[in-house]
Amino acid sequence: MTARFTTHYAMSLTVLALGLAIGCGKTEPSKDKPSQQAVKTATDPHDVVITEADVKKPADYKDAVARIKEYRKDIEAKAGSDVPGKAHQPLDELEIVLKWLPGIARDSNVPKSQWETINASTQQLRELFEKVHQNIDNKKTPDFPAVAKDVHAAIGRLEAAANTTEAEPKP
Repeated sequence: MTARFTTHYAMSLTVLALGLAIGCGKTEPSKDKPSQQAVKTATDPHDVVITEADVKKPADYKDAVARIKEYRKDIEAKAGSDVPGKAHQPLDELEIVLKWLPGIARDSNVPKSQWETINASTQQLRELFEKVHQNIDNKKTPDFPAVAKDVHAAIGRLEAAANTTEAEPKP
């Protein structure tokens, strides 16, 4: 009985030691390291986390395109200002609206023949504005003028899709 008790006791201690060594699976933020958001805020107080809940969803496709145009103007002005970091919020909000745009187009009965143009133009805008955003994050000149022509053209394609009224073929 003593050997059995000793073996059981030794196994229990081994399991306990392993549990302590590995941890209980809970990960708590390190008290020594600041959170990623704290680091971002410390470096740029204008770069705060924006979620979908923070952005009012456009009522329809035309409203979304109008909002994209407003973001473009706001981003261009703020990126070219003395404090380019002020462009973070409109850049983040624009990213969310661009993510929603294909679904908004579908729900707004934009003809299917325009969906490919909308998807391609939306993706191009995301990439172009991301260049500006990355420059700001990397403490470089945002250089909005370098993407302005392509941004203008992509928004023009989105506007043209909004004005398309062609009839969809009936099945």
